[in-house]
Amino acid sequence: MPVIAAIVAVVAAYLIGSVSGSLLLAPMFGQEDVRASGSGNAGATNALRAGGRGYGLAVLVFDIVKGAFAAGFVPILLHAYGPWPFVCGIAAILGHIYPVFYSFRGGKGAATCIGVLAVLLPGSLLFGAAVWIAVLVASGYVGLATMLGMVGVAIASFFVPGVPTAGHLFVVVASVLIVYTHRGNITRMRAGEENRFERARLWRRR
Repeated sequence: MPVIAAIVAVVAAYLIGSVSGSLLLAPMFGQEDVRASGSGNAGATNALRAGGRGYGLAVLVFDIVKGAFAAGFVPILLHAYGPWPFVCGIAAILGHIYPVFYSFRGGKGAATCIGVLAVLLPGSLLFGAAVWIAVLVASGYVGLATMLGMVGVAIASFFVPGVPTAGHLFVVVASVLIVYTHRGNITRMRAGEENRFERARLWRRR
């Protein structure tokens, strides 16, 4: 029964991750399929560009909450303990990236990953957030900040006391996924075509 419960928890986490905030909330903000504009992904950053701050913030909160719910509540509900919350976290991120409800075309997984980290590795998340802010302020590149922030989380997890082996494996796999989904950003940065969030570049203003 514990194995069956764990499998059910992982599948449930994937299905929860597959519920896309940008696509589900689009009608409330007068939007259609956000994947048809901007970067073409169903994430909060593209929602911000397509529909403004309210839409982007709503999508961000939705995707963070679903990650926290999938990794925090689902395993407890189904008594799937040990490494399974981390497996559920990866399943939720994969669901966001490859949502079964939306032809397997989703977002880049960052917001959902934040939700997972918030409930499973909050200490590491704080360090990653600091890295994210520093890189964004220095460069204006949201994608670069996200990738390096996740690498920061992975590094921090090896110094935060009490992180289990499953936690270390989770941050490594999640980091690889986040970098992979941002490969287009890497290509555009190398070509000098990546959009900058200029208002965040405080150092340049000075």
